[in-house]
Amino acid sequence: MKKYEKGEIGEIILSTLLVVGVITIAVTMPNAVQLFKYFTPKNATERARIKLSVRRLEKGGLIEATGSKGESFTLTQKGKEKAMRYAIEQMKIVSQKTWDKKWRLIMFDVPEDKKQARRAINLALKKLGCVQYQKSVFITPFPCKKEIDFVGECFGVREHIRMIVASEVEGVASLQKVFKV
Repeated sequence: MKKYEKGEIGEIILSTLLVVGVITIAVTMPNAVQLFKYFTPKNATERARIKLSVRRLEKGGLIEATGSKGESFTLTQKGKEKAMRYAIEQMKIVSQKTWDKKWRLIMFDVPEDKKQARRAINLALKKLGCVQYQKSVFITPFPCKKEIDFVGECFGVREHIRMIVASEVEGVASLQKVFKV
């Protein structure tokens, strides 16, 4: 098993649960977690480290034991939110080999009572590689509908985000250099 940084095993477990849905303790091999196949532990110490991470996530309220004997684990709402944030950090908008000459303008008008979500969306769009065009308007030359939908759903404000695909946008000469299109 490779050397993992502090918290990295937990991040992988949460991300896996977001995709897979349930982690089960294997019935045929007592004390072996199905998740081991993602880490390939070589000895009991490494397996114990993974189990410890699962227990920490459970204590932190990020996952919960299910099943009659607590042999399965699923994400809690808190765990799902954290896993989605990890997913956003890993997400990137893929550039096209040949640009379709269209600009994607992403605009959002998130209400004041959800200002944390507004800040998070602003940061997420920057991490995705979008450039701020105006205060609540970002721009990118690459298709990004799935990514924008995911970010909006993650913070529960998708209905406050709009996307426009335009063939002409004023003042984008410098952006063409930034995006190398």
